[in-house]
Amino acid sequence: MVALTPGLFVVPVSALAGVLGLYAYFLKQATDKPVFRRFTGTGAALAFLLNYAWELSHCTLYQGVGYDLPHVAFLALAALADAIMVGLLYFGFALVYRNGLWARHLSAERIFWLMAAGGTGATLSEVAHLAAGNWAYTAQMPIIPGIGVGLTPVLQFMVLPAVIYSLSARFTAPSAVPTSRTS
Repeated sequence: MVALTPGLFVVPVSALAGVLGLYAYFLKQATDKPVFRRFTGTGAALAFLLNYAWELSHCTLYQGVGYDLPHVAFLALAALADAIMVGLLYFGFALVYRNGLWARHLSAERIFWLMAAGGTGATLSEVAHLAAGNWAYTAQMPIIPGIGVGLTPVLQFMVLPAVIYSLSARFTAPSAVPTSRTS
C-alpha cells in the first residue's frame, strides 16, 4: 500500500511553486505570449493525461495498489505530481537554453539530455521513496540491475517528457491552431 505521509507532498508543492514562478518569468520574457500560453497549457494538459495513463497502466506493479476508487484517485494525484515534475524539467531546460519555447524544436541532442535528466531524476526519486517506505514493488516490477529501482517509473520520465513536448509543439504549430477569419 502507498503510504501517505506529509513528506510525500513537500517536493511536489515546492516544485509547483518553482514551476509557477518560472512560468511567470518566461511569460514575461515571451515575445509571443499567446503562443507561449498555448504551448505550455497544452503541455500541462498532456503531462497530466499521459502520466495518468502511465500510472494506471503500471500501478499493479506496486504492492497494495489496484483499480479500486481510492487507488485510482491516488493515481490521479500522482499524475498531477508527475505533471508538475514534467513542468519543472521543462522550465529547468528553458533556463539552460534561455528560451521559454525551447522544446518547439527538439533535436536529437536535446532529447538525449532530456531523457538523461528525466531518468536520473526518476531514479533518485524512486530511491528516496523506496527508502522512506512510501511504496514497494511487486515481484512483477522489472528492476534495473545495480540500483534496485523499478524500470517502468524510470522509463516514464525518460520517455514521456519528450513525447509531451513534441505533441505540444505539434498541436500548437501555426497550421494546427485555428485562426479567425473575417468576411
